[in-house]
Amino acid sequence: MAGSPAMHAQPHPHHDPDLASRARRVGVALATLLALALLAGCGLRAESSPPVARTPDAIEQVRARTVADSLALAQAAGALAATPAGAAEPLAGVLADVASFSDQHAQQAGGAYVSGLPTPTTSPSTPAVTPDAPTLLAQLAAATTTSLADADAVDDGALARLVASIATSRAGLTARLAQATGLPVPTVTPPVDGAATPAPTPAPSPSTASATDLDALALAHDQAGFGFEVIAAKLAGDQRAAAVAAAAANRSAGEQWARASGSDGTAQDPRRASYALPTGLDDPTAAVALGRTLESAVADAYANAVAGAPVGARLPLVDGLQAATGAAGTWGATPVPFPGLPEQTQKPAG
Repeated sequence: MAGSPAMHAQPHPHHDPDLASRARRVGVALATLLALALLAGCGLRAESSPPVARTPDAIEQVRARTVADSLALAQAAGALAATPAGAAEPLAGVLADVASFSDQHAQQAGGAYVSGLPTPTTSPSTPAVTPDAPTLLAQLAAATTTSLADADAVDDGALARLVASIATSRAGLTARLAQATGLPVPTVTPPVDGAATPAPTPAPSPSTASATDLDALALAHDQAGFGFEVIAAKLAGDQRAAAVAAAAANRSAGEQWARASGSDGTAQDPRRASYALPTGLDDPTAAVALGRTLESAVADAYANAVAGAPVGARLPLVDGLQAATGAAGTWGATPVPFPGLPEQTQKPAG
């Protein structure tokens, strides 16, 4: 009916609860995005768990320990060398070698591990105390003992060879520092079964080292024995007596290793009736130089055998490396940071 209220009423829209709920969720999402955008604009971010460094395995622990001990020795030797007592000879020369050799040991072992994680804030460290000679000597001996034990135990042949060389270098530095200071040479042999006495060093059986490595030792010793027999004929006095003794010792060791490999008396025996030697051995200087070369070659063979020997069977070979390195020294060989590793000889310091 015209003019009645019913004729002018507007229809109400249908109410959809789901639509309202979706609208609220969209609104919340938009508000959250807006809040995050504002936080980002202010340089803020949501908190997350900090990165965690991986736990180093046994091989990395040996490498890191070798580096840490080397850096500590270099720092201590440098600090002592800066004092009036350390600047005087013969101590100054030994300290220079301890610092230089130790720096090279750390570098060759891979340097200090860098995780890439943020460095934690720490309180100021206590100033380092300058060590005296007895303290440095004890530190050297302890580091030598550690490296000997690590060379025997690490499950990586190449690293064992390097650490055995470093142990041999440290043992030589320990003896030289003791001599320069007039102090007793401390024990640097790892204890055996809890004892502090060195273990005997018999030749290992073929089951504990490869026949190839043992034959290489037999050959190196036998060649040295032959060479020293010739050297003895060219020298006189004490030098001749030393050459005779070196010839006998090397011939005996060559026989020992050939028996250990099982090649003694067989067609596989690597030893020869004679060996080529350099000319000019009538000159005593050349004869003495050959003695250094022969013993250094024996040291190289022992270092190579360390790399091929299994865990727990390396100490007799490291003993051989040390003995040959010392023997080369008696014939005038200059101390080097990596005995038995000829590939390192030409590398510059630092």
